[in-house]
Amino acid sequence: MNIFQKVLGTIFPPYKFSVLQHEQSKLFSAIILALPNEYTTIKNQFLSGRLYGLKDWDLFPDFKFVTLGYGENNIFKYKKHSQNFKIAGLQIFSKRNNKFENIELLIRDNLIAGLKISNSLYQLDEFGSPNVKANNVIKTNFVFPPSSADIFYDKLDTKIKQMLGPDDLSEIDLNNRIYYTFLDLDDGNCLAVDKKWGSSIITFLTSVKITIFFPKIIREIFICQFRNFITVIYI
Repeated sequence: MNIFQKVLGTIFPPYKFSVLQHEQSKLFSAIILALPNEYTTIKNQFLSGRLYGLKDWDLFPDFKFVTLGYGENNIFKYKKHSQNFKIAGLQIFSKRNNKFENIELLIRDNLIAGLKISNSLYQLDEFGSPNVKANNVIKTNFVFPPSSADIFYDKLDTKIKQMLGPDDLSEIDLNNRIYYTFLDLDDGNCLAVDKKWGSSIITFLTSVKITIFFPKIIREIFICQFRNFITVIYI
């Protein structure tokens, strides 16, 4: 990111966001890729996605919430229900503070969720070309409160749970409405359900309601008839 691009970012707000996203991505990439080889799955997970930003996190104010976007079906590849832990022991040299600062990562359901850098504003110019040390990395269990997806799943009928595992659900926020995706359609779209059990096909920026009830869809999937139904919808 050169000085001209930074100047543009101060003049044009949309470009400022692009500059910030680029710099946060560079910083976060240096941190994740510095992890020891035993965390290869976490590295691959990051490399398979895209960082959209680091945001304030009401749930854990000391951390930044990591917003990652994943490619087709990758979230289901890496998500492991209740595999929650904290990674500590990483350090990064701060030019602003002239010392190494501690780094912590929160992993929720085996997905990267949070980042904490002590005494930091999370700006790339604090660190220059990031110098990250990973000599004393440790992994400890971490307790998260139940997510809305967990609560939704717990309320499902036992028969549905026999056909749909907790790892099959993933929460997304689309146009200020919460959906739980449960089937990737292999074309960039997915099938989702809302809190009232209304079913939708989720496309890139919108949702298309379908008239078949959620439990029936699950049964159709389980007996391998749902693909024929999807073909009819698309035609």
